[in-house]
Amino acid sequence: MRKRFLSAVAMAAVLALVLSACAGKPSDAPSPGDGGAGQGGAPAARETVLHGAWAYEVPPKSHFNVFVTGVLNFPGGPYANLMTSPLALYYWHDNSWEKQLATDWKVDEANRTLTVSLRQGVKWSDGTEFSARDVANYMWIGRAKNYTVWRYVESFRIVDPFTVEFKLSDLNPVAIYYILRMNPQPTSVYGEWADQFAQLYEKGLTNQSDEVKSLLAEFDAFRPADYVASGPFKMDVQNITEAQVTLVKRPDAWNADLVKIDKIVIFNGETAAVTPLVLDKKIDFVTHAFPPATEQQFINMGLRIIRFPYYTGPAIFFNNDIYPFNVKEFRQALAYAIERTQAGTVALGRSGIAVEYMAGMADNMVKTWMDPADIAKLNKYEHNPAKAEELLKGLGFTRGADGVWVDDRGRRLEFEFSVPSDFADWSAAAENVAQQLNAFGIKTSIRGTVWSQYTTDMNAGAFQFGFLPWGSSTPHPQFAYLANLVTYNGGGVTINPVPERPGQNFPVVQRWSGGEINFQELAIQSAVGSEAQQRQTVTTLALAFNELLPVIPVFERYSNAPILDGVNVTGWPPDGDPILTNGSADSFLTPLIVTGRLRGVDQ
Repeated sequence: MRKRFLSAVAMAAVLALVLSACAGKPSDAPSPGDGGAGQGGAPAARETVLHGAWAYEVPPKSHFNVFVTGVLNFPGGPYANLMTSPLALYYWHDNSWEKQLATDWKVDEANRTLTVSLRQGVKWSDGTEFSARDVANYMWIGRAKNYTVWRYVESFRIVDPFTVEFKLSDLNPVAIYYILRMNPQPTSVYGEWADQFAQLYEKGLTNQSDEVKSLLAEFDAFRPADYVASGPFKMDVQNITEAQVTLVKRPDAWNADLVKIDKIVIFNGETAAVTPLVLDKKIDFVTHAFPPATEQQFINMGLRIIRFPYYTGPAIFFNNDIYPFNVKEFRQALAYAIERTQAGTVALGRSGIAVEYMAGMADNMVKTWMDPADIAKLNKYEHNPAKAEELLKGLGFTRGADGVWVDDRGRRLEFEFSVPSDFADWSAAAENVAQQLNAFGIKTSIRGTVWSQYTTDMNAGAFQFGFLPWGSSTPHPQFAYLANLVTYNGGGVTINPVPERPGQNFPVVQRWSGGEINFQELAIQSAVGSEAQQRQTVTTLALAFNELLPVIPVFERYSNAPILDGVNVTGWPPDGDPILTNGSADSFLTPLIVTGRLRGVDQ
């Protein structure tokens, strides 16, 4: 079922990334003989139930409109893809695809088109037939929602009921990645809305038009009564509780014969709520970030810990309206003053891996996208308080009588470090960073705010310095640099600036030893051209980032996911399995389930 990704397009090869058992039975899991007798008195087959966890809100606080914030489909995780199948699933380690609702795709380099053939005979859970119209629903509504795929798609057309052709602005691997990973949506639910958006766009209107804005406002208030599924699982929407949601296998799903899991129970809660369930052996797999002491409890009770990279983590972001955060030598001094290994270990133990290359993308990506000679040029900013002191003195800074640094304008270096208080791992790391900076002579206090308010404050520039995510768990460095330099930088970008949301307000046009650079434009350009061209662009971004340090990546989060193996399900990948290199945007749990690799203990 697997297809190599654009084997005919040489540039796509650059996406390849280098990247147990325990005792006990969950209280709600039946014993092998439970459930009565089958024909002839034989025990009924044991139902295979996978238990996971995710934080969610119960309707009506949440809803089933998949295009609107607050949807109850566990966005960003593996479960959405198990309910609504994508066109294909991506494997990071060998740059290949698992066919899902797409059965084939062809590239026409001369015309910059991608033609996708769709699977026939697929039924949605409401009995309607899957077709090209469902792809169109995603595209038209996605255009109104400014989905990333529309950065690369000029237009698309339905060739026949099971074929869609996409005209691309540039035939690059990022565009194809976004197209093949889309989740088509049912015409029975979204068709009328998609048709209305299509009519407006075909009249030449844009997202800035009043008619489009008005229709979008109506659509955002639309609340479907059900979550209609194309994949192997359907949410039991009638029995959603504050405690758990159940996904039930669809026997009529197109891939039902491959799937060996009968039911998925998803418990509700963040780390604090989920931890007791793991300790009570009621959860088979969960990816919450657990403190080192809790992880050790899991290990002591015999649970296996799986570690896979997230290609992201906390970085120190600066408000560049505040002196001296807008001075590169000061940011470099901070990088030397902070022992990143210590901060990562305090936060997540063995799963908080200090960033080595300080290139703006994950270290595994550095080794894939840059030549050894260029990697050798990267400053690793290894812990060196003496070097930090030298840089500060070079700026004319001095230590006061109390040991606290004073800048060249006579002001004490005394700042507030912001952190999302509901992120236990980030909070622990922030406390450690503050302690290190205080010891170095930069007086630092902690300001904690819950994440929902935290991002609002950071976007508004209502902070001095603090943690935000660096990098990206998508398989191209472009997204790492956009996350570092655009996502929280509305006032500093050159393309679509948002003055009312200045964020870090770091000017993306900078001078460095290699000349002038526009980080935003170069990041967008990094996915364009041949493999060699992309590598060169990424290398320039990495070297400039390393010198200027617009943000300071502290550590990369690796999972410390506890696995209850051999009680309800088995077939988990061993340590070192290539599938574990998949980023969280392409969670390995989905292919494990849809290919039948994850199965019941009796199968």
